[in-house]
Amino acid sequence: MTGFLIIGIVGLAIVLVSLILGDILSGVFDALDVDFGGGVFSAPVVGSFLAAFGFGAALSMTAAGLGASESALAGLGGGIVVGGIALLLTRSLMDMPTTATQRADDLVGVRGTVITDIPAGGLGEIQASIHGTTQKISARADAAVPAGRVVEIVAMVSSTSAVVRPVDTDAAPREDRDANGDAR
Repeated sequence: MTGFLIIGIVGLAIVLVSLILGDILSGVFDALDVDFGGGVFSAPVVGSFLAAFGFGAALSMTAAGLGASESALAGLGGGIVVGGIALLLTRSLMDMPTTATQRADDLVGVRGTVITDIPAGGLGEIQASIHGTTQKISARADAAVPAGRVVEIVAMVSSTSAVVRPVDTDAAPREDRDANGDAR
């Protein structure tokens, strides 16, 4: 039974270390170059399998009074189930779709609303919706622009500061234009 407990503790340690040092420990498993199943030999999966195997076998020996070989089979079953769950969770996290990283240049042409007056030669603030999120951006314009006015970003000075120009609110915004720049 002591051997099963040691296996369980080693498995639990692998899981804990992979949570804390994720990429470093995964690099060790990647260096072995034995992964044929898309994450089967990742640190969380191997650690979960070993922990469930070791603790499951020790529990079956103690609680059910099984011998070492029967306990090993019970632990193997538990390890396969828990390792399989860890594999499914790991794969779902690795295959999770993500959005593209926003760059400052992506904001050029986006429209926003002035929320703090932009004085001539000074800074104000605009609020713009970019990729479904609302952002506040410091803004500068050639002439004074009052709060509430719709503006278009013509250049990005930095990731948080833009040069804007007032626009005619009857014209279609960039998102409503086709590939030729014509309003839809």
